[in-house]
Amino acid sequence: MLYQQLKQQLQDNRQSGASELAIETLSHLHEFLQQTDTKTSAELANIVVELSQIRPSMHAVTNALKRWLAQVITLHFNGEFRLHYLKQLADIRVLLIQASDHVVGHACQLIQPGQTILTHSRSSQVLALFKMLKQQQTDFRVVVTVSAPGNEGFLVAEQLNHWQIPVSVITDAQMGKIMSDIDINLVGCDTWLADQCFVNKSGSYLQALAAKDWHKPFWVLADSFKNSDQTSKEVILEAMAADEIGCPYGAFIQPINHYFEIIPERLISGRVDENGLHPCCPN
Repeated sequence: MLYQQLKQQLQDNRQSGASELAIETLSHLHEFLQQTDTKTSAELANIVVELSQIRPSMHAVTNALKRWLAQVITLHFNGEFRLHYLKQLADIRVLLIQASDHVVGHACQLIQPGQTILTHSRSSQVLALFKMLKQQQTDFRVVVTVSAPGNEGFLVAEQLNHWQIPVSVITDAQMGKIMSDIDINLVGCDTWLADQCFVNKSGSYLQALAAKDWHKPFWVLADSFKNSDQTSKEVILEAMAADEIGCPYGAFIQPINHYFEIIPERLISGRVDENGLHPCCPN
């Protein structure tokens, strides 16, 4: 794989959640580094900086790369330097996978047989939870939003259909209307901020508001790779191409396509990370 291809795939991927994107990026980076001559620590640091800037709303990518670089800079530059930094990159990828697996295991405690679950966008950890519940023969059904623009909800529906899990697909605008029929809300997370907020696909804020109004549980699956020291005032929220909206052209029309938004912790029931369930304190 060429380095430019790696960057383009990272830039263009609109359908993978943060954890899945981080795992894929580390795999592609490992493939690229295997095919190239030995890099110096400075060259690897430049790669980390460059890749981290491509998807600023997806902090799992940045954290995984920085954890790897922190190990690399302690290595001696000798004949085994390349072997060691490739191994450590693979090890970080394993840690990402293990963190996601632990999140899913803990999240299973939240689901009771017969429940209806509402999810928005496409979280690899939420999908893995659905798969595990199916394997455990837990009876449940899912409602998923279209999650426009990008329509990741269609991918979720197709996967659930493949697993023979009952699923209803609704427009994003129907979340408030259907909330009375929902037992629990589950979403992923792209970045967990330092000021009791998190970043996720636009529409998550409206889902959280509706859940709060109907007194329905709302849990966020977010391992520690999502943690950021940025606050809601500092984080960069990615905006995508406006033509995705299909907006008509007009001299006085301004299409806006913000993919991500900030949701305050006060609206949710709690967070699930690799260490367990963490209920939020009610205000």
